[in-house]
Amino acid sequence: MSRRLELRQVSKRFGDIDVLADITLHIEPGEFVSILGPSGAGKSTIFSL
Repeated sequence: MSRRLELRQVSKRFGDIDVLADITLHIEPGEFVSILGPSGAGKSTIFSL
């Protein structure tokens, strides 16, 4: 059975710093997704939740 990956309005803070703010992401079965951005943009934080 295939399921999609879905994040809805996800936010993350470290102390007073917002590292993710209201992130929504939908990945359907069979889709290939790449998350790009500069260092410190929160890419790794998304996957460590």
